[in-house]
Amino acid sequence: MTSRIEPIEPGDASDEAINELLKQTEQWYDDSAFVGAMAHQPDLFKGLVSVFESFGKTENIDSELLELMRLKVADCHQCAYCGTVRTQDVLDEVAPKEEAVFEDINADVLSDREVLAVQLAEYMSEDPHRITDEFMNEIRDEFGEQGAIELLLFLSIEVGLDRFCIALTLDTSEQSPYPSGLEYPLENPSNNQ
Repeated sequence: MTSRIEPIEPGDASDEAINELLKQTEQWYDDSAFVGAMAHQPDLFKGLVSVFESFGKTENIDSELLELMRLKVADCHQCAYCGTVRTQDVLDEVAPKEEAVFEDINADVLSDREVLAVQLAEYMSEDPHRITDEFMNEIRDEFGEQGAIELLLFLSIEVGLDRFCIALTLDTSEQSPYPSGLEYPLENPSNNQ
């Protein structure tokens, strides 16, 4: 399946600043399709890059945790693109744990804080009404109020952008190391990497 709107490749934008931003952000996933799709709206693309770069920098939330959550969102929505690409900065740290987030969460592989965060990703993806006061208290106890807000904001953006990729039936770029011709819905994200 091909993308419903062809992403802009790095170097193909009419604005050199966008080309530079595409080259920079292509490194996030070792693929340019996601950022290339956003680049059709240059001002929004610039703003979203700034927002993404703000996450995972606090002492209580790290990029590895955010990647586990991102993968759970992809699993819940069966997003072929998001279930295929991996965040390159944390690839080695997350790889041994990623199977634990697909389908049923495997608490034997994940730390308690990772289980909480991945469960939050599942709730936000499937039905945020399932988040109880008790569960939110556990999140706050583990991550603090600022951390809880960061997790919720990250997941809100991820859930929306996951659906953005699905609506576009986004496929990987030809230059990336990932398989192309992605099929939606992705039945098992762990088989598509």
